[in-house]
Order: sequence, then structure tokens, then C-alpha cells
Amino acid sequence: MSEETQIQHSTTETPGSSQAVPAPPALEVKGISKAYTERRRVTSVLNNVSLKVEQQEFVSIVGPSGCGKSTLFHIIGGLEQPDAGTISMNGSLVTGQRGEISYMPQQPALFPWRTIEDNVLIAGEIKGVPQDQAREEARHWLAKVGLSGFERAYPHMLSGGMQQRAAFLRALLAPQELMLLDEPFSALDALTRSEMQRWLLELWEENRRSVLFITHNIEEALLLSNRIYVFSGRPGSVLHTVDIPFPRPRREEITDSPEFLLLKRQLSQWMREEQEKSATTKG
Repeated sequence: MSEETQIQHSTTETPGSSQAVPAPPALEVKGISKAYTERRRVTSVLNNVSLKVEQQEFVSIVGPSGCGKSTLFHIIGGLEQPDAGTISMNGSLVTGQRGEISYMPQQPALFPWRTIEDNVLIAGEIKGVPQDQAREEARHWLAKVGLSGFERAYPHMLSGGMQQRAAFLRALLAPQELMLLDEPFSALDALTRSEMQRWLLELWEENRRSVLFITHNIEEALLLSNRIYVFSGRPGSVLHTVDIPFPRPRREEITDSPEFLLLKRQLSQWMREEQEKSATTKG
């Protein structure tokens, strides 16, 4: 990948030295393995998974269904303990610790009894921001993401895409730097999903949070990501690491380029091969 297309990572100064050194990764997963035992039957879900999300990077994971992607998110978030391996954030070991990440699930999971503004205000409440200041910040961002005028609406009054915007905004305003997005657009129709991809790309370009994103949509991963990890079938392991060579800011037109289509075909082939292996194993 050329120098022009590489993201510029944050740097820090070492004491007593004028030389800048790269900042530690926002997330580093090392050798994570996980298995479940039920009625004396052991099912291995993850096998020696290692990956990184550098500061201000957008990184995606793609892989066949059941390869352990969501389990990995649970381990990163501290909801489950790995059988082996470690999780580090910003150079500190956080394996098993909760409250270190901002998380957006597949469904919006907005509180139905709270207005859209009050749902977004949860981030300010967690931060301990004064109520008036948090409300002002929430309204600023609601206008920015196209939800001005819906502050007092309840979740059931909004379309699926609008609910997802509100849920993403709640995650964006959370105090944690690292965002985990677990297939947030999977339940949307094709047109709304395309609109949400464009919207997320524009918002991320402006905000540049560190993101780890799960998706089954290869085109989505290529459009949004700096790097893609391709997982094997269960037990999930990293088969391929693909650095995306397209410069930023990106526009949707890049999806028609020969380079984009070539990468899309390659990733699709790897995915088909893994799905076929999984089907053979089950059969």
C-alpha cells in the first residue's frame, strides 16, 4: 500500500527524546481462544485470534455465520472470559473488564419509554455531564445526523434507518473511545442500508473514532474500512488480513472501480470457500 493511502496514526513523545513513537493500538487482541461445554460436548468457537485496531482506524471482520464474531465482541467487552489470550486497549491489559467500549448491536435497542433525545442523553448521563450541557450536545448531534424535529418522538414513531441513526449517535457520544458495531445495518432493506453506509462513512470521516465493525456485506466492509480481517468457519480464526488501498475521504463511486471489484471478488471467493467447508463439515 502506498504512503498516500495509509492512514496517519497518532504519535506520542517519549520522555527525554524528541522522536515521536506510534501510539499504542486502540485495541489489540492476542491469541484469543474460546470453547463451550454442554452435556460433555466441547464446541470450539474461536481459535488463536489476533487482530489490531490502530488509533482512528475503521477495521472490519467478515466471515461465515457462526464463526465466533459476536463471541469475540462479548470477550472484548468483558461479558465473557476467554479460555486463552488477552485484550489490551491503548496499551493497557483489560481482559475481562467491562465498561471499556462503546457498543452498538444489530438492533437499535432504544429504550421505548424514552424520547429520541432522552435516549441519546444516556451518553451524557454516563459521562456525568450537567443536564443542560448534555441536552445541548444531544440536540447539536441530532441535527447533524438528520434527526432535528424528532427530539420528542419515541422510537416506535421512527423508521428503521432513523432508529439506527439514533442508536449510533448514542454510541458515538459514549465516553469510551473504541466503538464496536455488530452488524448494525443487517435488518435494514437494501436502499436504507446503502443510505446508512453513506451516512456512516461521512460521519466517521468527520469524527474518526476507532471502530471494530462486524458485517457479512463485503462491499460494505471494503467501502468503510482501513483493514479487513477475514475469518474462517468455526472455530473462527484469522485467515486473511487485507489492507484497503483506497484513499480517504471515500465516495460511493469507488465501488465501480476495477480495483474495488477485484478485491470484492477475492473476498467473495474466500467467503464461499469457507461456507463450502462449513457445509461439508456439517454434512
